[in-house]
Amino acid sequence: MQTNWKKTTITFIFGAIDAKPVKIVLQNAVNAPAAKQVEDFGAVLSGLTGLPFRNAVVSSQSAVA
Repeated sequence: MQTNWKKTTITFIFGAIDAKPVKIVLQNAVNAPAAKQVEDFGAVLSGLTGLPFRNAVVSSQSAVA
């Protein structure tokens, strides 16, 4: 059996804890991004939006052939 990577989606969540969150979704990201890469890019997006970076969710899809 072989696993073929299809795509990775990263959802960045911004905003104050007591406010409604703002989400920015990146689809077709690289396969298995490192936590430091996601954190650093979240900080960049935070600087551009002016909103505090709360967390990110990384999900990957693969096909087993």
